[in-house]
Amino acid sequence: MILILPLGLFAQHQNESAKRRAAAAEKKEKDSTPKHSTYVGGTLSTNGDMSTLAIHGVRYFGIGKGQKKFKIGLGPRLTSSFAGPSTEYITAHARLTSGQTGPGVFFADQIPENIDTVFLNSTQINSLNLMLALRYDLNEKIGVEFNIDLAGISFGGKKNATMTYHDTTLRTHTSKASPTLPNVLLISDNDIGSLNSELMISYKFNDQLTFRGGAVFLFNEYKLDDPKFYNYAISSTATRYIDADRYRTKALMFGLGVQYQIFK
Repeated sequence: MILILPLGLFAQHQNESAKRRAAAAEKKEKDSTPKHSTYVGGTLSTNGDMSTLAIHGVRYFGIGKGQKKFKIGLGPRLTSSFAGPSTEYITAHARLTSGQTGPGVFFADQIPENIDTVFLNSTQINSLNLMLALRYDLNEKIGVEFNIDLAGISFGGKKNATMTYHDTTLRTHTSKASPTLPNVLLISDNDIGSLNSELMISYKFNDQLTFRGGAVFLFNEYKLDDPKFYNYAISSTATRYIDADRYRTKALMFGLGVQYQIFK
């Protein structure tokens, strides 16, 4: 009996020491989780009509304490988009498409009579933008990310454009068209230029390599070199002036990509 009591106290002490060591090791692992990391990567996406190749570099900044599962990223993205002559572009200006330019444009209905269409002989736009990424790591392997272009520039060759519009009757107008130069994220149809965004599920294959897949949403925009401005009758006593020179297409695609960590 005299020996049992010290042995029990010793076993209890050992158990408590083991728990303290495990807790310290877990805390050390959490504290050693990289707060920042830098990746390069790319995404191929298509919907059968529009296709894109996007390459990017992004620096992630971990938020909060512990394992820092939530991350905000910033970096450049170059998106090259390609499409054939069947891609339809429509009037881009929010003041014409919905009659609004404030935050309410996101929920506003379109005004069909204000919207004209443009077809190009082909699409090829290269947009270089600053990208914002929001990422959450569900566990050590699986994560989810939403990213979107904020601002930048677009460039590409001139295209042959055919505009279809309606003043007193259905008419066509031809012009050269170039990618809209500035790209600016605003709200819905207030956006200007060509902007890319992704909603991706990621799988971390190893410490450096991550595979990604999900939805890609693209705004592409061209500006007519010789736009057609006109009036059309909205009643027997009133007309509306249409002065659009920018035309946009929106493409929802499926994309597959990869990222490689270059340094922490």
